[in-house]
Amino acid sequence: MVEVQQAKLRKIYTDMTIINNFLRSSNKFLLALGCVLFANTGIAADKTLDSIAAIVNNDVIMISEVKAEAIKAKRSNKQNVSEQTLIKEAMEKLILDKIQVQRAKAVGIKIDDTAVDQAMQSLAEQNKLDLQKFRIALINEGYNYKDFRENIRDRLYMNTLRKRQQVSNKSISESEVDDLIQAESFSLNKGVQYRFIDIFIPNKNGQGVQQFNTNYNRAQQLRKLLLGKSTIPKATLSKMGATSQELGWKESSTLSPAYMRSLSLIGEGELSQVVRDERGFHILKLIEQRGGKRTETKQARVRHILVSADTPNGRIKAIQIRNRILAGENFNKLAKENSADKGSAEKGGEMPISNPAIFVPPFAKAVNSLPLNTLSQPVQTKFGWHIIEVLERKVSDQTRDALKTQAQTLISDKKQEEGFKNWLKSLRDQAFVEYRLNL
Repeated sequence: MVEVQQAKLRKIYTDMTIINNFLRSSNKFLLALGCVLFANTGIAADKTLDSIAAIVNNDVIMISEVKAEAIKAKRSNKQNVSEQTLIKEAMEKLILDKIQVQRAKAVGIKIDDTAVDQAMQSLAEQNKLDLQKFRIALINEGYNYKDFRENIRDRLYMNTLRKRQQVSNKSISESEVDDLIQAESFSLNKGVQYRFIDIFIPNKNGQGVQQFNTNYNRAQQLRKLLLGKSTIPKATLSKMGATSQELGWKESSTLSPAYMRSLSLIGEGELSQVVRDERGFHILKLIEQRGGKRTETKQARVRHILVSADTPNGRIKAIQIRNRILAGENFNKLAKENSADKGSAEKGGEMPISNPAIFVPPFAKAVNSLPLNTLSQPVQTKFGWHIIEVLERKVSDQTRDALKTQAQTLISDKKQEEGFKNWLKSLRDQAFVEYRLNL
C-alpha cells in the first residue's frame, strides 16, 4: 500500500541520485555520456566555433555547453521536440544551474576534492569498475575527465544548496494528510475487504433545505452519542430515526467513492465522519478488514525491575529480587521499592505495550524469547541488570499509522519542492542574465 503511494507521489533527492540522473543520458550504460554529447544528432557541438551563449552574473555559458545539453535532452526523452525548443530549454537549465552554483559558493558551501572523489568512486563502483578504469573509459568516450569532475562538483553544490534551503519544515495539518489518503483511497486499498456496519438516516432528494439541515444535524448528534460505545443501542437509533445494518465483507472495488474514502481513514472499532449520498446520511463503523498490503508489527506488554549498573554486586542483587518473587512476594511492590527505572517503577514495573525492537538488543532478545508470565534470569544491558516478565504478546496492524506517516512525508516533500522552486525563481529573477545566443 505504502509503496503504491510512494511510487505515485514521492520524489526523493540524495546526492548520488541527482548525480546519476544527470549522467543517465543513455538507457544502456552510464558511460555513454560522451557519445551522447558528441553524437551526430543534427545539433552540432563543435567547440572550434565556440562563443558565449549567455552571461550569468559574473560567469558565462558557452554555446558548446548549450548544444551539449540539448543533445543530452534529445537522446534521453525528448525525441519529438523541435531543435529550437531543445536549445531554449537547455539554455534555461544551464542558467539555473549556474545561478545555483554561484549562490552555493556565496553562502559558504564548499565541495572539496574529497567529496568529488567519493562521488566519482561511487559512480565507478556502479559501473563495476575501479576509479582508474572508469577514468580511462570516460577518456576513451571522448569526454574530458577534468570537465567531468567539475560537472560532478557543480551537481554536489546544487544538491547541498537544495538541502540547506529545505531544512525548515512547514507545518502539515491533519486535514492535508486525510485529503491525500482519501484522494488515493482506491489505489491504496486495492484488494482490501471491509466488514462494517452502516448506520443510516434517510434524506430523500427534493426535500427542502430546512429538512436537509435537520437530518444532517441528527446524524452528527447520533455520531457523538455513539462515539466510544462498543455496541449500537437500538433505542438510540430509534430515537434518532436511524437504522443500522451489518453489510458483511465487501471488496473495496465494489464500494462507492464516499464509502471508500471514509473507511480508509478509520481503524477497527472506529466511526467514520457523516457520509452523504443520494439516499441520505451514513455513519460507518468498521468492524474489521483484511487483505491488501498490511504493515504489521509484533508487540509485547512487559514489566521489569532494573538494578542500576552502578550498584555494587548488581547481578547478585537482581538474583535476590528474582528469588523473592519466586517465593511469592509481589512483583509490583518489589518494583516500586527496588527498580532504578523510576518511570515504570511507579506502575509496578510495567511498561507500555511496544514493539520489542525499540529496546536495547539484550532486553529485546529476552522479550522475544521468554515464555509468557515467566521470570527471566538477570539480563545485563548498559543500564544494569533486569528481571523481565512478558505479560502479553500480540500482532498489531500498523498500516493506517504507517500510511499517515508516509502521507506526512510525501506532503512535506511536496511543500519542500514547491518552496525550493519558488525560491529558485526568485534567484533567477534577481540574477543578471544577458543572452548572446539568438533564441
